Amino acid sequence: MRFHQIIALGAAAALTLALFAACGGGDDPTATPAPTRAPAAQPTAVPTAMPEATPTPASTGGETTRPTPTATPRPRPTATQVPPPAGFDAEEYFGGKTIRIKVGASPGGGYDVFSRLVAATAENYFPESTRFVVQNLPGAGQYRGLRAVLDSEPDGLTIGPTHSRWFARQLLVGDVPKFDIDAVHILGSPTFAINEDGFCVDRNVAASWQDVLDKGITIRVGSAAAGNEPALEFLQQSGGPFQLIYGYGGTSEIMAAFDRGEVTGTNRCSPGTAGRLYPEWIEEGRLVPIFYETKPYNDEWLAQLGHTGPLPSFRDLPGIDFNEAQAAALEINLLVVEISRVFFLPPGVPEDVKQYWQSAFDQMMVDPGFINGLNIAGYADSYGYGRAEDILEIVDVVRAADDETRAIALELSGVGSLTVN
Repeated sequence: MRFHQIIALGAAAALTLALFAACGGGDDPTATPAPTRAPAAQPTAVPTAMPEATPTPASTGGETTRPTPTATPRPRPTATQVPPPAGFDAEEYFGGKTIRIKVGASPGGGYDVFSRLVAATAENYFPESTRFVVQNLPGAGQYRGLRAVLDSEPDGLTIGPTHSRWFARQLLVGDVPKFDIDAVHILGSPTFAINEDGFCVDRNVAASWQDVLDKGITIRVGSAAAGNEPALEFLQQSGGPFQLIYGYGGTSEIMAAFDRGEVTGTNRCSPGTAGRLYPEWIEEGRLVPIFYETKPYNDEWLAQLGHTGPLPSFRDLPGIDFNEAQAAALEINLLVVEISRVFFLPPGVPEDVKQYWQSAFDQMMVDPGFINGLNIAGYADSYGYGRAEDILEIVDVVRAADDETRAIALELSGVGSLTVN
């Protein structure tokens, strides 16, 4: 690892340790003092599992359709908030108690970072004697953390974030125990926004998309688990020259794999990711943008990457063909991916407690300390507050899809392979 990365990650790791110590992390938590709001980037490690992925060509019937994703509001945070419940005594209810934020990811990753920032910020909106503890329960694609919240007492003393893959599994299969989307209380998501994106190939491998096709190259892409990269998984299953390699622990591991040539394509080529952690990639002209998924990078950043002219959508790439049903299913998966880091309370929490939590959460999402913490952690580009109604709008779109579209969406998402028990 290069010197500047060691310094950056080392400083961030120290700050995350401060948050970790302050917020707790075990099954026997201790009191939480006022923490420093500055989390870390993920540690770099070699993936523990890298199964082979074989592209499966998908048949295309009739004329190819390339629609634009269904428009769904992704509001930026505002000061509007739910008022606290009239007559509710927060000191009496929450005073002297411990609130646990259970996260199904290891310390240092994005879900952990956001959970610790929520814990740190929540101290400003709950009684001073209330303690906040973050418990890391990694395992089973964050299912362990989800179940820990669902199995908790419905007293408002346990919350947690869940991954979009579990919304997809419940909406498309419906077999996640206790995860009744209509019964849990969705507080909201701090990362509900359309962000500029792009997919880049290593210039050491190819200089353009046409070069990829002409050379017959298969682009290797790192991912944590099935369902994380719907557009890329779709391209792979549609016969595109992509191989998804699963088992990486997070963004930092995936980027390190690209740096050493283990993978040859990445969608981590934004200014806030590649530009911050691997600036030499930009200086060396190593990143070649070839398409975008939702919203292309701005012209200034594309120019820094050496790209001129408009960047095409992956839907318009030559050599990629798909039919109308596949296109509709893909758009469903792209919408569900927007449901990221959704914090929620388990079913059965009293109405006044839910309303107090909602009022506090609304304020936390626009708290200057929370936003500053995201900036320090490098997550400013992901910031966007989505409320329950915005998330449930996507839920309704998926539920309204016909059986054929849902079946294809399930196949494309990969969430059918998840273990649920």
